[in-house]
Amino acid sequence: MICIKSQQLCYTLIMCIIILSSSDKSKIIVMGHSEGAIIMPLICKEVTNDPNLDPIYGCIFYSGFGETLKDAMELQRSTLLNEVTTMTGLQGWILRKLITKEKLEKQSNDLLEKINGPDEPDFISMQCGFSKQPAKWIREHFAYDVHEALSQHITCHCLAITGQKDFQVRNEFCTSGKAAELVPHAKSTEMHRPTNLTHALRSMEGDCKIMNLKKDYARMGKLPLDEELLKITDAWLDRVLLDDVPLSEQ
Repeated sequence: MICIKSQQLCYTLIMCIIILSSSDKSKIIVMGHSEGAIIMPLICKEVTNDPNLDPIYGCIFYSGFGETLKDAMELQRSTLLNEVTTMTGLQGWILRKLITKEKLEKQSNDLLEKINGPDEPDFISMQCGFSKQPAKWIREHFAYDVHEALSQHITCHCLAITGQKDFQVRNEFCTSGKAAELVPHAKSTEMHRPTNLTHALRSMEGDCKIMNLKKDYARMGKLPLDEELLKITDAWLDRVLLDDVPLSEQ
């Protein structure tokens, strides 16, 4: 199972693939970022099941290869706690009183309890009604086994890029060893973990902190996409489209 929002994304992409396939249906390459990367196997599955379409020729995973929503949420809580623990000065002292491991775990457990309530709500209210959370979206993402989907439905050329300054998803899956485990049936795999790349697909010098997320993302949103990201992608596309794609270990 995967949520209606994600299904709609899949169907929209598939319609685009059908349109593109009228020109060269054997060389369709799909790119997904964040959640788009997580649900990529579903795109490949639906296209493979359509007798009028050739299988996807290549997949590009930006900031999400091998990741699950549940683990991403846990990573973000852990990152926040680590930042607060090491923060100095009066602000650090105050935040350590307000943000603790016990409080974060309770907040997470309360969220999951409401999400998995007997009435299976589509949305739930948190923080005295000031925050509305997509319960159905979270619940169905948690039921989606992305690793199983990757191993079953990815049979094409794969490029995966997750930056080392991305604190919203893990970059540990972007290695040749992990790729061999996660997508054993892929025609080829190429993995990259650029040093300064963030989840926003822009590079950032210095420390990237979850406490500064809104400010940093607002600033990076005005910048062009990371140059290294684009160079890696362009080079991979050239090799894939020319059928010259040796396994890259990075």
